[in-house]
Amino acid sequence: IVRLRAACRIYEELSHPSLVRLIRTENCGGGLAAVFEWVDAVCMGRMYPASRKAFLLLAQADKLQIFEDILSFHAHVAACGYVAVDFYDGCILYDTEHRKTVLCDVDLYEKKPHTNQVGRMWGSTRFMSPEEHTRGAVIDEVTNVYTMGATAFALFGEDGRRTPEAWSLSRALY
Repeated sequence: IVRLRAACRIYEELSHPSLVRLIRTENCGGGLAAVFEWVDAVCMGRMYPASRKAFLLLAQADKLQIFEDILSFHAHVAACGYVAVDFYDGCILYDTEHRKTVLCDVDLYEKKPHTNQVGRMWGSTRFMSPEEHTRGAVIDEVTNVYTMGATAFALFGEDGRRTPEAWSLSRALY
């Protein structure tokens, strides 16, 4: 219950147009339930192959908007005094009907300053910076920049198409 209450505070403090909306929390059965707004969306996460395929087939313009939304959210995260922990492709949803980016699973984001207390932290290795593998390392905006670069690569360079258009777009991000 304590961890879920802390996670709900994070959603409240990081409220943003691209973050899934926490509607309410309820005590139930000796525990706590968190109720979020439903989003009918495709997920970029590898754990959902059919959804991921649909996500990666989105137009480059849509992917650029998604990436801008992700960057906007993480600039907001930094301005709120937090750092991203456990951000990966499974956190990225896209509502194709409303052309809206929805981010989720920010439960482990931490207030700054944050120090890696465990060694290998939570998350997908594909999105983790070296300091997220190093006990005692500082987790800060530099960590977030690394993660955003990994996100850009996942959006624009990992889609399997390897077309000149995809590669030139990836180069432009650098």
